[in-house]
Amino acid sequence: MMKLEEIMEVLNPLEKERVPNNSRILGIAIYVQTPSTRRTAKIILEFRPVSHTAA
Repeated sequence: MMKLEEIMEVLNPLEKERVPNNSRILGIAIYVQTPSTRRTAKIILEFRPVSHTAA
């Protein structure tokens, strides 16, 4: 059975690599536990500050 990280590397669902896969996986795991995008975003921002400006 493939790990989520391996699946994301193979499929590469997001073309731009602004956020590392381990941060994406953390976000998915948090969202599964607390199905609220707002709460998930608040939790992730505690670990990895994100700039909200367009790059």
